[in-house]
Amino acid sequence: MVITKTPYRISLFGGGTDHPAWYREHGGEVISFAIDKYCYLTTRILPPFFSHKYRIAYSKVETTNSIGEIQHPAVRAALRKYCPDLNLEIHHDGDLPARSGVGSSSAFAVGLIHSLSILQNKEISIDELANESIHLEQVELEENVGSQDQIACAAGGLNYIKFGGEKEWDLEPITISDSKKSEIENRTVLIFTGVNRSSSDIQANLLIDLDKKTKTMQRTMELVRECKEILLNDSNLDEIGEMLVESWSLKKAMNSNAITPELEEIWKESQRAGALGGKVLGAGGGGFCMFWVREGGREDFLKEFRFGTHVPIKISNEGSSCILKS
Repeated sequence: MVITKTPYRISLFGGGTDHPAWYREHGGEVISFAIDKYCYLTTRILPPFFSHKYRIAYSKVETTNSIGEIQHPAVRAALRKYCPDLNLEIHHDGDLPARSGVGSSSAFAVGLIHSLSILQNKEISIDELANESIHLEQVELEENVGSQDQIACAAGGLNYIKFGGEKEWDLEPITISDSKKSEIENRTVLIFTGVNRSSSDIQANLLIDLDKKTKTMQRTMELVRECKEILLNDSNLDEIGEMLVESWSLKKAMNSNAITPELEEIWKESQRAGALGGKVLGAGGGGFCMFWVREGGREDFLKEFRFGTHVPIKISNEGSSCILKS
């Protein structure tokens, strides 16, 4: 039996520029950090006396006798590719809901490939794990998703990720002091709106007329570089809030499906409650929003902002890991 633990992530700036349709021609840049909320996958080889060959437990429970009968698309594709001859039981538990903007689908893909590799005593590096997960989602499943989440979930930590070129991507950890790390955690307010959506469906709209969005996408990458400088120097972190205000407008300009009227109302409420800025996480359309508050201002913000569910988080320096092998 193998149990893996894979973090979800929050993307600060650069979302959209991590899609290969964009970065293979223009390059891309992202800043994100893994959080202490995780996707857990328990995987074991089934003993031969079961009447079924596969048992997959997630929001539903499937028992089948062939891989082709498995309804969960990521599990079906991964088993076909990595272990077509093993009878398996796979059980998923997540700290946060699926389809909510925190990279849950990619965390599942990363954790699944990691689990199947460990189960077969195959070593896999962080880079290989990220690349295999990107291939699973973008090629095998034909999802309209970017490449940042798989890397963030595999590696953990606070990172600057650059896309494009022969290597496709390069990860640069951003090293900060413990005090700055705590300040970022205390300024970050994660709110679940209760609205689930399909990232792939929303992302598809981003890719329409992509050549007409060059100026907006370039500005999105500039914000990544500005954020990196703020984090690495002694700049006032209030500036990130101001940049998030601009980023909210850029997201609307890039993808009309990303910001719904309901999310606009949530944005207005956050401003009234004292947020310096904020963003809808992931592709948009619902799920989680992240708001940036003044230093020491989180509790005052939460007293005024009464929409959705607050989820306290910290930055996780740990990427996908094996917590049990027996």
